[in-house]
Amino acid sequence: MQCGCETSTYYGPSFTTACPGSSFFFFMSLVDAIIRSMCDLNDPCRRVDPITLPDLEYDYIVVGGGSGGSTVAGRLAESRRGKVLVIEAGIEEPTVMQIPSMVMAFGTNEEVDWGYKTEPEPLACRGYPENRCTWPRPKVLGGCSAAYAMAYLRGTPKDFDNWEAAGNKGWSYKDVLPFYKKSEANKLVGISIDTKYHGTDGPMTVGAFNYQPPLVRDILAAAQEIGFPSSKDINGANITGIAPAQATVKNGVRESSARAFLRPQKNNSYLNVMLNSTVTKILFDKSKTATSVDLVYKNTTFRVRARRKIILAAGTMNTPQLLMLSGVGPKEELDKVGIKQVHELPGVGKNLTDHVALGVVFLLRKLKNYNEMNWKSITEYIINRSGPLSALGTSQISMRLNSKYADPKGDNPDLALAFISSAPRCSPNGEIDSVENPEIPNAPQSFQISVTNLQPLSRGYLTLRSNNPLHAPVMVANYFTVKRDEERILDGIEISLKFRNSALLKEKYGIELNRTSYGDCISKHEFNSDEYWKCAMLHSTSSPHHQTSTCRMGPPSDKFAVVDNKLRIYGINKLMITDASVMPTIVSGNTYPTVVMIAERAADFILNE
Repeated sequence: MQCGCETSTYYGPSFTTACPGSSFFFFMSLVDAIIRSMCDLNDPCRRVDPITLPDLEYDYIVVGGGSGGSTVAGRLAESRRGKVLVIEAGIEEPTVMQIPSMVMAFGTNEEVDWGYKTEPEPLACRGYPENRCTWPRPKVLGGCSAAYAMAYLRGTPKDFDNWEAAGNKGWSYKDVLPFYKKSEANKLVGISIDTKYHGTDGPMTVGAFNYQPPLVRDILAAAQEIGFPSSKDINGANITGIAPAQATVKNGVRESSARAFLRPQKNNSYLNVMLNSTVTKILFDKSKTATSVDLVYKNTTFRVRARRKIILAAGTMNTPQLLMLSGVGPKEELDKVGIKQVHELPGVGKNLTDHVALGVVFLLRKLKNYNEMNWKSITEYIINRSGPLSALGTSQISMRLNSKYADPKGDNPDLALAFISSAPRCSPNGEIDSVENPEIPNAPQSFQISVTNLQPLSRGYLTLRSNNPLHAPVMVANYFTVKRDEERILDGIEISLKFRNSALLKEKYGIELNRTSYGDCISKHEFNSDEYWKCAMLHSTSSPHHQTSTCRMGPPSDKFAVVDNKLRIYGINKLMITDASVMPTIVSGNTYPTVVMIAERAADFILNE
């Protein structure tokens, strides 16, 4: 690779695995070689060089190099006020996943994902084996920001005002907005948004995708035609309506938290990063002060001390798991697996919350279902960083709105409609205009409107499966155990069906609602009836992977609060959390931007102590 530096670091599985099958292998092998040779995409000269032998002691130990961990570690290292160790269980960001269209390119490949599943759900996930929903959790540097869709959709002002009203002083919207702005280098300022709500000189680039297919423009126009409000800035003054998505992309390349916050510190002697390293335990002294961690790297256990602080950023599932493995949590749960309790915190693992959704499928009868990953689109991406590979199809639309169950004031939208088209499909041997299924050459294109409940009332929980840190935790979502969640989705489906009434979409695309079976729902119930849709949401339960709140922030009077308003764990010294697990309630947007904001605040708290 002629990028001005030499590296032997492994950058993830081959692109060939994104298109399985012998007919694709030669084509995708060539593509993989080309992709890995792109200096801006592979970025070998800026990636942090991982260490394999940690120091005995650091000022700060950050457990997890995901969205929150990369952010807080980058900020602490940048300050040069103490040496930082980041411990990440996964690998470096795979090169392929830097391409925007390659969302979850490797599915639940065990090399880059934890492969989690819920326990059998009491009501939902009926279309999955054993009624267990799949919960992919990326195991890479950058975490979810390196794998999922790049939509930059913040929580709403009401979300944070509610956090403060619940006793979390300093977390109102006016308090958190400066920290959203601090991280941003928003390229849309002066075009469609202004600096009242957005930053321009932060490390994380936010902007528009380099390619917008005609269907995206037409969906935006159709929404206005049938009476939906539009928003110039859905993260600004008009939080309700439909808008082109703001996204964490830069020059046609994904902008993960690791790329934004860690890579600028590559040559900073105050930062060390260990990959493929799993923290198995936090250790405490007699005064309940967190002193050190045990980590396993290549079957060798290291004990590393922290002079100032241990910061948990392992995520909504792994942070409470690690706390319980270390003896912090509800005694009855620790007793079940033979772990001696260090400190009683009954809220660890409780309050598990996730946005829940159902995909409503629409056919576009006037468009053939072509394979978009071919020599033409790949060449377009290689030369110009544009075309289908540089974007997310119809997913580059944000739409937030009020159901009939929303706050009548209209300032607290409780539904999102996500327009989801499939990732570019692989064309055998790079052939242009090849149809996806030669046996059905006239098969139409389709897309989903994922109707998402932004304010679910159902709550699940997480606990230990055993005292083995390598065993996945027990995760129960309890989707739809509160009836209002079902009713809210049902109202959202009714709203989504209004797109069939658009003259533009009917005349240009031949839009129609697909007769999706959702298991046996179509045979049991009248198509498009309420009972059909209720059956569908319990069968094809969908998650946008926004799990939160298993170590929620709250005042001392909240017996299930795990951290205080400075993100410090109650009853334990020198231990704090900076990931989605601390959210008191789930935000009405994507979780990634809010996790970055939380991590920015965590760094600020630490540096101002």
